[in-house]
Amino acid sequence: MKKEDLLKFCHYYHGEKDNPFDGRDSDKAALWLYERTWIQELLNAAKIDKPSAMLSEYIDDYLAVGLKDFAKFDDTPVTLKALLFNRYAKSAYSMQDAVAGFKDFYQKYYK
Repeated sequence: MKKEDLLKFCHYYHGEKDNPFDGRDSDKAALWLYERTWIQELLNAAKIDKPSAMLSEYIDDYLAVGLKDFAKFDDTPVTLKALLFNRYAKSAYSMQDAVAGFKDFYQKYYK
């Protein structure tokens, strides 16, 4: 797994050192940070030849709230969608309560 291969899935992070959205658009700045984190997690996990514990937990939560088939055929890996859902759900009363809002958020910013 190479960083260049993973960057193809990102809409906001393109390998920059500094966040180009800081101070301009807080939603895009956060999405840039989440995509960078996703890539770092996958690359770090590949180095030690173990799955990312963080992403594994996020996928479990993503599946537990019934998002298994959400946007299933788009080009965003489930690990990235799970991370985005986790970050989105932090502002909700519960993960289940975050599902409908996340779907709208995802459609607005990812599709």
